[in-house]
Amino acid sequence: MIMAKFKLDDGTEYLAEDFINGYLINPLLLRGSTPTSPFILRSEQVFSVHCLINKGLKCWGVFDNLVDALICAQNGPSWPDRSSSQRQPAKARRMFTSQKQYS
Repeated sequence: MIMAKFKLDDGTEYLAEDFINGYLINPLLLRGSTPTSPFILRSEQVFSVHCLINKGLKCWGVFDNLVDALICAQNGPSWPDRSSSQRQPAKARRMFTSQKQYS
């Protein structure tokens, strides 16, 4: 894998395989240097889009082609509320609060 240095609009520089439409492809992720903008990780024929949200790395989606991954990186996740940090916990709260207590 050949890496090159790319500079983002905010002035930060990253090593990555490629930089397409403003998104890093397979960036080298070092402690404390995760891009704050969406980026794409590629392994074999799978492309996953990730973004740093509230200091946590969130997966926005997994795709079988680069075009769909780039669309996701540009438009964000396709979840109805577009809030990855609130989506799962809210579901879990509803599930547990709606269950009846049995003794």
